[in-house]
Parts: sequence; structure tokens; C-alpha cells
Amino acid sequence: MNKISIALCTYNGEKYLAEQLQSLFDQSLSPDEIVISDDGSKDGTLAIVETFKLKNRIPIRVLTHDQNLGVYRNFIHCIENCTGDIIFTCDQDDYWMPNKLEKHMFIHTNNPEVDLVYSNAEVVLNTLDHVLYPLWETESILDVQKGKSSFSSLVVKGQSIAGCCMSFKKSFFDKILPVPDLVYHDDWIATSACLSGKIIGLPEPLIKYRQHGGNVVGTVRGSKLSFYKSLFTNVTFYHEADTYIAQRHHRVYDNMAKHSYLAQFIQNQNINAITNLYDARSNYRSRQLFDVISSLTQELLKGHYKAINGVWTYLKDLYNLIFIKLSKNKAK
Repeated sequence: MNKISIALCTYNGEKYLAEQLQSLFDQSLSPDEIVISDDGSKDGTLAIVETFKLKNRIPIRVLTHDQNLGVYRNFIHCIENCTGDIIFTCDQDDYWMPNKLEKHMFIHTNNPEVDLVYSNAEVVLNTLDHVLYPLWETESILDVQKGKSSFSSLVVKGQSIAGCCMSFKKSFFDKILPVPDLVYHDDWIATSACLSGKIIGLPEPLIKYRQHGGNVVGTVRGSKLSFYKSLFTNVTFYHEADTYIAQRHHRVYDNMAKHSYLAQFIQNQNINAITNLYDARSNYRSRQLFDVISSLTQELLKGHYKAINGVWTYLKDLYNLIFIKLSKNKAK
């Protein structure tokens, strides 16, 4: 029987922490421990934790530090101190559906080869009662058939799985350490699992992902129509998105290429080719028009555009390139 740990990080979280902790205590399948790593709270956070410790229903361990670690290093520290076989990372301001642990553990138990399980979330306002939208569209990152869709979304397009939506083997986490500086812990964990091909996604929302203006990482969303319209009417946005993805690819994959365990997957999946494509797409403002067209065409002929919708994306790149160059010339 797998032992379950919940890794919960806190920092001045008194406003929503009690509601989150109660949702953990109300799970249909109880965890074996809750490990709380507090990053120097100055409010009533630790007092709230103490009230739940006194209930004596679930063992709670509290970690404190002399210096502020920051949210991502704090999570890594918290996970490292968990003793469970399966780790659930948990934010201080969300709310978990009563069957989250049970649903995830059913997958882990019946698929022992799987390293990471993730589920969808309902994005809500601070009162929890008004659902804005699901965190992911089921036809994108949360493909019921899993596999290729997750790979395309996570590895190629640079999307990420929120840590509060995932659970993973502690033995897997130990293999992918250390997590590099400047890389989000959940991005590193999820991308590593996706590269190794041992990941399953559940379309069902199993947490309420609270948006309240004070989130360390939040979410924004518009309609699909407005997004695709922006690709042709807001060229700066389009260019900056590619630049961000290229930078993220280098932060993550350059470090993975040097990692003792993960380097094999970088080579097997030809990740360098994907990174080179985003490099070619992201820096065309400063290059000569013919040079960039030649560069992008070479990427098309090599087949690298297949990872991002093929010829359609190539033509869109050319449109944006010419638009940028014309705008630049008019500005002069």
C-alpha cells in the first residue's frame, strides 16, 4: 500500500488556509501525513496549523527556516522532507474536491509504471462559488487518450501543469533532482515525467483553483477567437510569446541535457530541434528579412514545424515577419 504525503507550502496564508486544510481533512481517502513548510509567515498562519494539529486525525509536520526560500525552493525543500511514496503538492489558498486523493491513487495503484498523475481544476473567484472556467480545455493538454497531446502541450508548446493539480512518485522526484535555479519546480517535474512517457491526465476538475489577486502564480484566459485574432492583430504579443517559449526551452532543456537521468530523453525526443525552431521564430526582429525567411523555410523542410501545426504556422510566421518589418520601416 502506497504511503501518501501532502506537501503544503505556506507564507502569510491565514486568509484561506483553514478552508484548504479542512478540504484535506475531508478527503474520502486520508493522507498518511501533511508536511507544511512555512517560509517565514508573519500573520496567523502557524496558529491555524496548530489548531488542525490538535485534531489528531492526520499527522502534520511543520518545517520552518531561518531565511526566506521563496515559493519554488520552499516546495522543493518540502517535497524532499516528505516520507510518502506518492507526493501531492498543495497550495495554501485552493480547495480540494473530497475525492481528489482517491481518484489520483486509483490511477497510481492500477498503473504502477506511471510517474505522475494530474487532473483538471475549476478556476474560481475567492468565494469558491462562481466557476469561471476549467483550467485546461480537455482537447488540449488533458487529452483522454493522453500521450501525444500532453507531449505537444508540455514539451513542444511550453505549457505547464500547475503543481496543485499533480501527484507523483517520490522515487521519480529523487531521480530528477536537482531542480535548477530559475526553473519552476512544477514545470521541471511535469516536463520530466512527460519526456519519460510515464504520465496520465484526468479531465475531471479535482480542485478549485482560487484567483484572488494575491496569487504567486495565477491564470488568465480569453476566448479562442480573441486569442487567434491576437496572432494577426497584435504581432508584438505573438513575437513575445515565441520569445518566452524559446527562453523557457533553454532554461529547462539546456539543464536537462546535462542531467544524469534526463539527458537520454532530450536526445531520444530530438528536443534540440524544437528549441532551434523556437529560436528561429523568436529573434526575427533584429535580422534581415531574407535571412529569416531562409531560416524558417529550412526549419519547415527539416520537418520541425510538424510539432506546431505544420505549414499553417509557417505561413503565419511569414505574415508576422513581413508585418513587423513593414511596421519598422514605416516608423523610420
